[in-house]
Amino acid sequence: MQGRLSNRAKPLFFTVALWLCGVAVLFLAKATIESIGGPISKTWIDLALVLTAYLFFFLLDPLQHWISNQLSKRARRKSRSRQTSV
Repeated sequence: MQGRLSNRAKPLFFTVALWLCGVAVLFLAKATIESIGGPISKTWIDLALVLTAYLFFFLLDPLQHWISNQLSKRARRKSRSRQTSV
């Protein structure tokens, strides 16, 4: 028997992965800005990064739905192409 994730665990794992990718992108942006312009503590860039993280938090759900729709469309196309080739 294969160890598979339950249906409830998959969306949670997917959401956590998206959130971690978003946080990593923000840290990379901050590091890039600091390497180009010097330290950014107490500047508007810190505020912009925090506001971007806040906005990303609210965009996670629509982004998750869009990606899941794209993946299901791809799976349907693949299953149709397998059925017609057999």
